[in-house]
Formats: sequence, structure tokens, C-alpha cells
Amino acid sequence: MKKSLILLTILLVTCGGSQENISDVAYQEPFISDSIQEMSTSRSMELSTGDYIIKTAYGTMEVSSSNFQNTINEFETLILNYEGSISNTYLSTNYQGLQSYTLTVNIPAEQFDKFISDLEDISEFKNISINANDVTTYVLNIDSRLKALINEKQELEKIKSDALNTSEKLEVQSQLRYINQEIEILKDQKEFYETSVNYSTLSLEIREGAGISLFSWNYYVERALNWLESLIGYLVSISIVGIPIVIFIYSVRKFSNKRNNIKT
Repeated sequence: MKKSLILLTILLVTCGGSQENISDVAYQEPFISDSIQEMSTSRSMELSTGDYIIKTAYGTMEVSSSNFQNTINEFETLILNYEGSISNTYLSTNYQGLQSYTLTVNIPAEQFDKFISDLEDISEFKNISINANDVTTYVLNIDSRLKALINEKQELEKIKSDALNTSEKLEVQSQLRYINQEIEILKDQKEFYETSVNYSTLSLEIREGAGISLFSWNYYVERALNWLESLIGYLVSISIVGIPIVIFIYSVRKFSNKRNNIKT
């Protein structure tokens, strides 16, 4: 009897210990390493970082009439030094006779800020605004859609190769044509963003007549000198052609008069 009680006691103790071990295993917290947490954090930071930023600037300058053309020449030389390009130009004259030169230039993005600084050394901006547009999200969406379309294209090509009849192949071919068009559109969009990111754009208006008022004598004197210069230029051009003609007519008449006198 005593042996039976001892065996029963040992059995109960053993079962209780095993249940405690099972309970500990069942409710054990999962282990998350620091490296996995850091990986997750870095991935979210990568998505939020603006890798695709498009910079555009708009500015105006006002220079004196005597320095107007010289400023334009220096500006165009600076563009060449930065390996930039001019995409659009427009020259106009207002009712006062003052000129305005507007142009749009593209400058390598990594040198854009220094270009603006060097440009201000030529002439100070009357006003300037610089905008930075982050399009990283758009590019990521394009990449995601491209990946999905390329995978779908591969699956359709496999279905086309396994098609049993012509009608099935034609149907798959129609879907492939549509997917190829979508892929080309997305590639063009991404190329546009990449080009816009690589080159920043400045639209600048250079105005003639800084500091000149309609009620200032300097304005009228400067206008009069310009008109006088133009008038002299016209007179010189006319004289180059007119003087030989006058000499020729005078010579012909003189020769005719001599002949008439000889006959009489």
C-alpha cells in the first residue's frame, strides 16, 4: 500500500512539472533581433527620402540701357561655362522704347545653386523665387507599376506559347499589345522625371532701363541719343548708295550739256 502511494505521488509530481514546461513553451515571447528592426527603419527612411527633386526658378533683373546687351552677353557666357543650354528666348520692346529679354535655361542640377550665385554677381536680381518639387513618390509608383506589368507580360507570353489554337493566341496578343503600350508610356514618364531631376530650370527676364523714370531728364537724353545714333546710321547707309548715284547723274548731265554746246 505504501509503495502504491509513493508511486502515485511521484507520478503526480512528474505530470505537474511537464505541464509547467509546456505552459512555458506555449507562452514564450517571440524574439526580434535588433538587425531586423534596424532594417525595417532604414527601409521606411529610404522611401521618405527625396531622391527625385525637380528645381525651378523664376527671376527678373533690371539693368541700364547702356549695360543691357553686355548683361545678356555675360549671362549667355555663364550658361556655356556651366555646360547649360538655352531652350527659349523672347525679345520685346514696350511703349517707352525699353527692351525686355526673356529666356529659359537648363543647368545641371548639382551646380544650379552656384550658378544662381554667379549670376547675381553679374547683376542683382530684382526678385527671385526657387521651387523644389519632390517627385520621389511618383517615380516609386512608376517603378512598381512597371514591375507588375513586366511580370504580367511574361505570364502572357508563356500563355501564348502554350495556346492550342489561333483564336487564343490572337486574344493573348491583343492583351500583350496593350501592356507594351502601357510599359512604353511609363518608361517615357520616368525618363521625363529623370531628365527634369538632372537639369534645373531658370526662367529669367532682363529688363532695360533700371532707375529711369518717364519724368527724368536722363530718360529723354538717353532716348534722344539712341534715336540720333539710329538716324546717323541710316544717313551713312543712304550716303553709301546715294553719293555714287548723284555723281553718276551729275556726270551724265554734264556730258549731255557739253554735247549740246558742241552741236550749237
